[in-house]
Amino acid sequence: MTPVVEARDLEKTFRPSAFGKPVNALRGVSFSVAEGECFGYLGPNGAGKTTTLKVLTGLMTPTEGEVRLLGGPPSDAMARLQLGYLPENPYFYEHLTPLEALEFYGRLSGMTASDVRSRADTLLARVQLEDARDRRIRGFSKGMRQRFGLAAALLHEPQLLMLDEPLSGLDPAGRRLVKEIILAEREKGRTVFLCSHVLADVQELCDRVVILHTGKVVREGTIHELLESAPRSFELCATKVPEALVARIREVSELFREAGDTITAHLAGATAGPELAAAVHDAGGRILSLVPERETLESWFVRVIQGGSDA
Repeated sequence: MTPVVEARDLEKTFRPSAFGKPVNALRGVSFSVAEGECFGYLGPNGAGKTTTLKVLTGLMTPTEGEVRLLGGPPSDAMARLQLGYLPENPYFYEHLTPLEALEFYGRLSGMTASDVRSRADTLLARVQLEDARDRRIRGFSKGMRQRFGLAAALLHEPQLLMLDEPLSGLDPAGRRLVKEIILAEREKGRTVFLCSHVLADVQELCDRVVILHTGKVVREGTIHELLESAPRSFELCATKVPEALVARIREVSELFREAGDTITAHLAGATAGPELAAAVHDAGGRILSLVPERETLESWFVRVIQGGSDA
């Protein structure tokens, strides 16, 4: 099956001034995105994420390498009609209302005015902007702009969504809403290319990720492949534990709390938690909880970027 997005050996070099030192923003970047996949593109600030998106969408020409978008070059008009793009800092015509702006964007995408009107109210309700349908965009907050930008990207029901920091500026309710929309679009079979630095969101939403660092791909794989499945630690909570065993648990704990006859201990490693829980049970104590703590994408990401030996 032909990838929906494919980058081959992308290089992008900028020269800040006539006599300035060239900056290599992308250095041999290659990856592909399959149909129906939610793909995470991650990296620290300055890694080259936004440059990649501009190259993929045809807003910037690579110095070297090739891009295929929906089977064709980014300049292909038919491919671009199947793309919904939300940049990190979207720009809107401030004097327009959401309905007027959606009609303008829809006509640019080849939609008729009646088609836009039939979808506009539903989309504005979906991003919880129905009460602002007749307000000027200039009065929108950052979160409202972000949600309106997502509605504009979805208007023509594109096959591919490319979202650059779509959760930026949103409050908790707005973040949950946008994540639900992204998951719903994936359920419909659409392909989602998600560029973000909020790693907990990527871990929740994405099937597969690429890590970009200093313009190079340093890791690629599914979340399951990248993260260790074995617990890295345990939190043990127990009550009525004999004093001698309490002292033993305290000695090996990274963190230890005691309140009345209840103890809570954070135990490093994959074995200490179960072993001490068994000892508490055998000694007549009561286990309230034994919670495994596995590595998060955020901690893994930090190890990779810092060059950890076990990354």
